[in-house]
Amino acid sequence: MTVIVDPVTDADLDAYVDDQLDVARRIEVEAHLAARPEAAARVMSDLRTRDELR
Repeated sequence: MTVIVDPVTDADLDAYVDDQLDVARRIEVEAHLAARPEAAARVMSDLRTRDELR
């Protein structure tokens, strides 16, 4: 049986940064980021910016 996973969107990445994803989707996004260093770098930058603003 093949499990179809929704593609990770920019909205998912923004929700990841804002800690607004449920656990299952967070795991999917983290797998996406592990396979895409450029997306991971952008998310890390967004996380740093978020932390600086707090």
